[in-house]
Amino acid sequence: MIIGVTGHVGSGKTSFMLRYASSFGREGLFVVAGLNDIPAMEGTDSFRWKVIDVLGAKGKLLPAVLDRINCEANIFRADRRVLVVDSIAGYFAACHHELLADSLITVEMYRHGLEEYRKQLERALFSYQGNIFIISAEPAELTPFMSTNERVYHEQLGAFNRSVGLKCHQWFVMTAGMAVDVKAIQFRGL
Repeated sequence: MIIGVTGHVGSGKTSFMLRYASSFGREGLFVVAGLNDIPAMEGTDSFRWKVIDVLGAKGKLLPAVLDRINCEANIFRADRRVLVVDSIAGYFAACHHELLADSLITVEMYRHGLEEYRKQLERALFSYQGNIFIISAEPAELTPFMSTNERVYHEQLGAFNRSVGLKCHQWFVMTAGMAVDVKAIQFRGL
């Protein structure tokens, strides 16, 4: 089962998702990726969290970490265990820094590289066997003041959110600490 949340900085995504995920099992893996800090762990006293740090430059390794967790997980404990991934935007930021470390990178190379990083992450998330909770971010509005690479970054983050939003069971949007399940109220269209 996939459950996702998105929102802007400081909207309460992480604390909401940790509380919500703790209601689905007895133990959890909290994977902190990208350029984030590790927050204080929340949940009931009977819920155990194990934090997996994929911070900084290691953030681009998130798909490999998820694959390893999936391969080494005990399938018989899957109903009692949850995996929370925070944050997809942090993962994209780590990939962004990795790509820009090459001073000779062109815009097309950057676009292709970030798209490949996105596809690797989607593959790892969609192949996970168990309950996975994904914390993402809202891409910024594209403006004429953004560099081409910034535009590509936000386009790929938006493409990731669309892809996960279509496959998830619930998709929450956070605003000022309040969560709305937009998957439950989506317009089915004609």
